[in-house]
Amino acid sequence: MSALADHHLTDLKHAVHAPDIGNHAAQPAVRAELSQLAHVLVRYHDQIATGFGVPHARDHGVRDAARRASALINQAEQLLGPRPATETPETVLAEKIRCVSLALGCGLDLLASHAPTAMTRPISPDAPTIGATDTARTLLHRLSDHVATTAHLARHTGEPCHAASRPLLTAAVLSRVFGANQRPPINPVPLHRVPERIPPAVGENLTQALTGINASIQRLGNPDTPGSITTWRYLARAAAIICDLNSKTILHLTHRMEELSQHQHIPRLKQATRSTRKTSGRWKAITRRWDTYDHFGHPSTGLATDASDLIIRLGRLIHTDPAWTPNPRASYQVKPPAELAATTADAAQIATTALKAFEACNIIAAHHRTAINDLAVVEVLQQQQEHPTFSPRVPASTRHFLGLYEAAETQGAETVTTLGDAIQALEIDNPDHTDEARLIVRRATGRASPGPSALAATGFPSPIGECLSELKRETLSPVAVSQERGRRKPPTL
Repeated sequence: MSALADHHLTDLKHAVHAPDIGNHAAQPAVRAELSQLAHVLVRYHDQIATGFGVPHARDHGVRDAARRASALINQAEQLLGPRPATETPETVLAEKIRCVSLALGCGLDLLASHAPTAMTRPISPDAPTIGATDTARTLLHRLSDHVATTAHLARHTGEPCHAASRPLLTAAVLSRVFGANQRPPINPVPLHRVPERIPPAVGENLTQALTGINASIQRLGNPDTPGSITTWRYLARAAAIICDLNSKTILHLTHRMEELSQHQHIPRLKQATRSTRKTSGRWKAITRRWDTYDHFGHPSTGLATDASDLIIRLGRLIHTDPAWTPNPRASYQVKPPAELAATTADAAQIATTALKAFEACNIIAAHHRTAINDLAVVEVLQQQQEHPTFSPRVPASTRHFLGLYEAAETQGAETVTTLGDAIQALEIDNPDHTDEARLIVRRATGRASPGPSALAATGFPSPIGECLSELKRETLSPVAVSQERGRRKPPTL
């Protein structure tokens, strides 16, 4: 039904650009059909906002966006006037609009039938999938095209109905922004149990500190509550601080390898230090971008607390002050390299801790889309208030922000790979000790590798004829190849 609705929507898109669209759209029958289509879209967004009546998890603002878009589309429906009272459309354009309404309406009824309102009847096995957040995002993204086309048609209906185009366009932006999900729908398997928070304590020994660091990293990778704009802003600054602390730690491990005369490990650690500084620079660019938005207050969710715990313990791991905290008066005196890592095995353990902290930063970069979506909506609404004639669209600044996060994620994966290789070289005689590092590196390279959709969209690097000729040439012996070349005739000039 969705594909059928999209087919009819293509006809409406062509009709919008017709030279005589003003004459056709101004007909009362067209306004009535647009009102009916808006009514169907309101029903869709209402069902998404309630999860189709199926119990669902927290959704990172998707259903709230559907609720706000529904209110805007409902406002447009009132401006367009009453819905049609005739069984047969009176014009060709009205008939095309009705076809879209019928296809969308039937699809909605099919989806809603999986979760009946009567509590005595069991829900369908597919109901949890229909009510899932990923499904809500997909539906919002598809519906945004229908809402935008309805808005463009409403613009040509004449006074006073043409005013319905503005709330419809705003609703289309909401649905488009919150429905955008360019990441592949394959996520790593979550941990079976997220550990409880372990607050930092002054005077922790190495075992206690590493246990607390591992708990904070696991909690950052498995958030129990969605973040807000203030939270993601804080996490960006926290990631920059974590990268700086890790850079200092890896540099100190390099000095320790010099003291131990383990010169074969120094080039890899120096390369990891350079990559770490580049990652820190990426996060600092994101932090500077967030600093231009100064009206979101302070975070209060568990994610910010976990990031703060991680910073404190990483700082105390490298600094001499047992009560070190990140503030302007914090001590910059670091531990002697021999105290940080007495042996090569200790160095590998400390480096693995830094590696896991880098992976946590990469996870933060990968989960940034919710904050950027919320920020895009805020910017659109602000611009619309300042400029009433503004046509809603995703701001260019938001796309630039997205690029900064994607660059940080790419650079972070490179840092994980570089440092992971150095750790495996440190413990080459004890490969069992580097299993965790290998797993982290494999996860990083798995995220960075192109998915099936990207591979399918990539052009073949060489014509198939050349590949076959190369394969044939490889199967021939060197003598046969020379004989074949001798038989070839020179090209005719």
